Amino acid sequence: MVDIYSFGMCVLEMVAVEIPYSECDSVAKIYKRVIHGMRPLALRKVKDPEVQAFIEKCLAKPRERPSASELLKDPFFDNLEDLV
Repeated sequence: MVDIYSFGMCVLEMVAVEIPYSECDSVAKIYKRVIHGMRPLALRKVKDPEVQAFIEKCLAKPRERPSASELLKDPFFDNLEDLV
C-alpha cells in the first residue's frame, strides 16, 4: 500500500510541478502532516478533477487504497492511450 501512496505523490509532483509538502521546512513537519492526514498544498494546483480524484485514491487511508491491479482499471488510465 505504501507503493500506491508513493505513486500518487509522484503523479502529484509531475502534475503540480512542485515537490509535495514543499511548504514544510523539516522532515518532522512533513511526518506530522502525513500522520494527521493533511494533504500537501501542491494538491491545490491540480485543476483536472479526474486527475485529482486519481491522486486522492492513491493517498487514501491504507485500507481504503486500491491495489495496483485495481488502480490500473481506473478511468485515469483510459485517457493515456490517446497520448501515446
